[in-house]
Amino acid sequence: MESNPIKGVSEDSNKALNHKMKILLDIGQTLMENGADCSRIVRDMRRAAVHLRIPAEQIQSHVTYTTLMLCVSDGERSFTQFRKCMKHGVNLAVLAAISKLTWRILRGNTPLNPIERAINRIRERQLCYPDWIIALGAAIGSGGSCKLFGGSWLEALVATIAALMGFIAHRTSTRYAFNPYACAMITGFVATLGAWIIPAALGLPTMWYALVACTIFLMPGFPSINAASDLLNRFTTSGMTRAMDTMLIIGGMTFGIAFAILVAGVHNISDVHIQPTDTYLNQAIAAILAAGGFSIMFNTPKKLLAIVAFEGIVTMLIRNVLMIEFGLPQAIGSFAAAAVVGIAALKIIHIVHTPNTLLIIPPVIPLIPCVLLYRLLFAVLHIQTISVEELLEALRFGVNGVTIILAVVVGVSIPNIFIQKRIEAQQQREINAIIAQRETED
Repeated sequence: MESNPIKGVSEDSNKALNHKMKILLDIGQTLMENGADCSRIVRDMRRAAVHLRIPAEQIQSHVTYTTLMLCVSDGERSFTQFRKCMKHGVNLAVLAAISKLTWRILRGNTPLNPIERAINRIRERQLCYPDWIIALGAAIGSGGSCKLFGGSWLEALVATIAALMGFIAHRTSTRYAFNPYACAMITGFVATLGAWIIPAALGLPTMWYALVACTIFLMPGFPSINAASDLLNRFTTSGMTRAMDTMLIIGGMTFGIAFAILVAGVHNISDVHIQPTDTYLNQAIAAILAAGGFSIMFNTPKKLLAIVAFEGIVTMLIRNVLMIEFGLPQAIGSFAAAAVVGIAALKIIHIVHTPNTLLIIPPVIPLIPCVLLYRLLFAVLHIQTISVEELLEALRFGVNGVTIILAVVVGVSIPNIFIQKRIEAQQQREINAIIAQRETED
């Protein structure tokens, strides 16, 4: 391993400085492509820049949803590099690995070439789970969500099978490089039609909860929360772009669902409500399935699955107790559950040494009120045949659904709103201590 010390910016040749900037952009691009918000991207790039002896006052970064720009100026020279990022997915294992890498190289005073090789290994590493396990995780997560909405275990099974069909359709359409919004449309159509066909083929009545839960794996939970995080951290352009991208994905999915509904001839969903049962054991099992399934889909490291599953139980327990025992609105219950998970994650991350994103998003995905949004969708599809009272009721459900989503987003964003600045200050003190120690050694 190379042991040459890293020079400061003023001592770097043009080639060496460009090399450092390339490494920083590699880190930023890897984070962006795998589901990090702008704040994390900037924070990890700055941490690596400290190790590369680039002072904070000499570096400027600009992050949008699709572009990274880095500018370094030492008073005599000025260098700017751009990086385009059009691929956007979710891979929590990569986010954790990059975060650990930036801390490890800083504490270990690692030379340039080993850093570059480590980044490449992270980008090329295999997923934590084989493809069939990921598909099964997405399906089981949707089935668990079906039970959490108030469906029976039979409906949960149908939702699982239909979601598996939808996931396969999504992977197939993605493999053929379809537009991502077209992929969402195809997935919504296949999953919804599957949830209708399966009971019909068995001579059973329409299973409403399976119908509304089979596409929840497609809901853009990560982009939604990242959009809120970017807006809260004043990355306004990126936040608005993420929000628009989220709306387009939901729009594509909705179009596919609507088409499937019309093909199936489904006319009424007015009797479907979110009614979590008071059988807390069943709810706990369903929460484990939902949180664990979505964690696998997002490639959460195996060692964290048990923690995320437990958080899923806590999330649903808090929401259901507040709704069932205290009669509070679902929005308040969902907010409280998401806030508790978000705050608790701040303590857990210091034990397991992982970014809080890995611990807060998978457990709250089942809180998304698909049933309420479906009722609004049905009303819009049948606006010519329903009464004014039914339309107003559907609009009320739609507003309630949006309110719940905002409550969840704000709940998990509590650390960003109230605590993030303190955490960043604490991390900066640690970085300053490392720098001071390194200067004494030099």
